[in-house]
Amino acid sequence: MSLRKLNSLLLTAVAVLMAVSCDKDKETESLPSLSGLYFSCPAFVAPGEAVRMTPEGVEHPEGGEIGYFWKVTPTMKYNDTTDVYVHWFSDTLQTYTVNCYAFAEGYNNTSYSRQVMVVKNGLDGSLTKTDIKAADPKVTVDGIDYYYEKIGDLEWFRNNLASAGSGVSYVNEEIMSDIFGRYYSYNDAVNACPEGWRLPTEEDWMSLAEAIGSPVSEKYQVFEDVAAKLMVNAYFNEIALLEYWPVVGEVTNSSRLSLMPFGYVNLGNRDEEGRFPNAAFDGIYTYTAVWTADKVEGEEDMAYFRYIISNQPEMLVGKGDVNTFGASVRCVRDAQ
Repeated sequence: MSLRKLNSLLLTAVAVLMAVSCDKDKETESLPSLSGLYFSCPAFVAPGEAVRMTPEGVEHPEGGEIGYFWKVTPTMKYNDTTDVYVHWFSDTLQTYTVNCYAFAEGYNNTSYSRQVMVVKNGLDGSLTKTDIKAADPKVTVDGIDYYYEKIGDLEWFRNNLASAGSGVSYVNEEIMSDIFGRYYSYNDAVNACPEGWRLPTEEDWMSLAEAIGSPVSEKYQVFEDVAAKLMVNAYFNEIALLEYWPVVGEVTNSSRLSLMPFGYVNLGNRDEEGRFPNAAFDGIYTYTAVWTADKVEGEEDMAYFRYIISNQPEMLVGKGDVNTFGASVRCVRDAQ
């Protein structure tokens, strides 16, 4: 067979395949599509936790039967076809993607996915490289260990307060309370610290600044060049919480306060049960915001908080609404 004839046959075969493929594409494109699929599941779960997920929102236009197809990556080795699905997450601290597909004869499939992160509290959990060790001094309140450090004449919590009596957990997922701590309105924060401890005043923060070599002469001034001394280069599920910024320099946590960029929250309004269902979280990996005990003179609904932006070397001061702005709490007491 000549090369010219062989080329002619190959071109003909390719043309036929392309025509068949195009016909199939047109057939698929001409089918109506299912829509509206969703399911609920938590954003964070404990190792080994079982989560029950039920698909909702899809209706067959003709009242026919709808099937469901599930897959969880990266661990799921098979696909499960069922309407209600229960998945046991592994002990590995990582992020998983849960995919659900709805299908029906004569219709294009629709899909929906959610991400779920397996997290763990404690020194051997999701937060690592915090500079906190099991032998460090601590107090235990309601089953939660709060490590503390003597800085100047004061003792400071080294992890954020997580008292469940008030405040909210990150994205309203309770499992995150013992990891990031809770976020409190000022009105909740002033009464949140355990007995014998208090919400630090601006004078307490000034005392800390002086102890680490950045004294200020008046209240509510910027603490210059302290961010690297106050922050710790910690990891959350093996993801670095901080980037390196030359203007900040090497993060040393020389104060041993171990601040971390867990952001802040616009709490919105409380519901009838005292919760904040519409809380909007922001600034994770970027902002560290912690309350002072000082209200703003002449502004009854405002109080001062201290904050650090991860790409700036200073500790700044801001004003937050006492009811709707949520920040972290570091409790303090006079050195024992």
